[in-house]
Amino acid sequence: MDIYTHTIISVSIIAITYYIGRYLHKMSLLDNIVSSTLDKLEEDGYIEVKMNICGEKELIKIEKVIEKRLEKSLKV
Repeated sequence: MDIYTHTIISVSIIAITYYIGRYLHKMSLLDNIVSSTLDKLEEDGYIEVKMNICGEKELIKIEKVIEKRLEKSLKV
């Protein structure tokens, strides 16, 4: 193996690992942004969620929210 082949292989591996790390970092940032946005919307009352068995939040369909609110208003 001559020096040029070795250099091409080394630089290629470095570039590949750099872009993989950059992609994974973007995905973790995106996950944090989406999570904080949904938490803020929930706190402000724009969306409603429920916890599933795994402890993850699930969005509730608007039909169920309206139905629940109508039932509450009819009881009063």
